[in-house]
Amino acid sequence: MNDTARPLQAVTPLTHKRVRFTPLQMKNIHTHFRWNNDPELNRLDSEMPYEEESFGQFKERFEQLCERPSPSHRDFEIHDDEQNVLIGIAYVARIDSHHQHARIGVTIGDRAYWGKGYGRESMRLLLRYCFERLDLHRVRAATFEYNTAWRDLVEGMGFTKEGTARDYLYRDGRFWDKENYALLEPEYRKHYRTTDTANAQPA
Repeated sequence: MNDTARPLQAVTPLTHKRVRFTPLQMKNIHTHFRWNNDPELNRLDSEMPYEEESFGQFKERFEQLCERPSPSHRDFEIHDDEQNVLIGIAYVARIDSHHQHARIGVTIGDRAYWGKGYGRESMRLLLRYCFERLDLHRVRAATFEYNTAWRDLVEGMGFTKEGTARDYLYRDGRFWDKENYALLEPEYRKHYRTTDTANAQPA
């Protein structure tokens, strides 16, 4: 089933192991605002120089994301499904239904959930949505040279490095590379069939 034209409310929640995806929710705006104005999260995830945003400006932008989302973009909240706690965000951007490709990202905003596998489970769910619900053929992701945790996650999910934009980002008094990765639908099928077989429990 191709969910490209269906609103997120019609296809969510999505779940995988401990994580659950929902659409963005206005009731969680203060958590999103806090993450939006977190300098460390900005450094890890955004190439835009950090600049603190007022709540009024953010509220206007967030309301549009919730109520009038772009048809070529999907934004999800990531929840700990066991504790029913908002822990991060995931997105699919620049969805091109003709060429069947898009760009993805995952951010675990709650530091209490760092290093515990929630990013990997979220990435697995996001890829499943891309390849099995949006019928994409190609998904791409970018990493900054210093964000080794995201790079390791992307590579661990089966992505292939396609190139490096050298000295792309100026931050912390020096230039850093931006590394570009992609995963194709046949590679996704092969990687996760192999992974699922390896992780299967004996009867």
